[in-house]
Amino acid sequence: MSSNTSKYPPQPPFTQAIALYGDRAGSKGTFKFTGFAWIQNTKVVLVQGDQHNLSSASEWRCVFRLITLAYRLKKPIVLWNLPVAHIAARQRRTSLAAAQAIQKTELAMLKLPYPIITVFDGTDDIDYTTLELEWNDGIVMPAGSEAQFSERQNVKIAQHPTDVASAILELLSQIETIPATELFKNRQATLRYSVEN
Repeated sequence: MSSNTSKYPPQPPFTQAIALYGDRAGSKGTFKFTGFAWIQNTKVVLVQGDQHNLSSASEWRCVFRLITLAYRLKKPIVLWNLPVAHIAARQRRTSLAAAQAIQKTELAMLKLPYPIITVFDGTDDIDYTTLELEWNDGIVMPAGSEAQFSERQNVKIAQHPTDVASAILELLSQIETIPATELFKNRQATLRYSVEN
C-alpha cells in the first residue's frame, strides 16, 4: 500500500488526514478516501466510500491491508458511509476471488482488538439494517433514526453535522473500556447471525 505524502484536504469532522491507497494488483479502488485521519488529537484509520464501493476483490484487499495496518499501529477504524455487511452479502456470490477476499477481510475485522466505528452522514440512501448495526462496535447515524435505534448504547445520533466528531470520540472512549475478547465475541455472534440468515 502506497501513501500520498501530501496531506489530504481535511473535511469536518477531521482536522488532518493522509491518504493511503493501492493494492498489490495495482488498483487504487474507487473509495473517496482511505488513510489516516485525525479528529482533534485522536488518530484513526479512515475508509470513506459509499454502497457502490467494494465491488471487486481488489477493493476488499485494500480494506484488508488497512485493517492490518490498524492492528499493527493499534488504531481504531472508522468506516464512513460504507455498509460493509450489506455489500458483503451482495458481493460474496459474484466470484470465488471476491468471496475469498471478503472472508479474509471479515476475519481480520473479527480479530481486530480495537474499535470499529461506522458513520452514516445521511448523504446516501442507506438502509440501516440490524445486521449493519450489529457488525460494528459503534455507529453514528443522522437525525431521523432516533425512534428505531434510541435504546442501543452503541448508536449515537448526530442531530447536526457538527455533532459527528463528538459522537465518534464518545463511542471510541466507551468502546476502549471493553476487553478485546468481548469485542471478538460480539462480532462473532453477528457473523453467525448473518450466515444463518
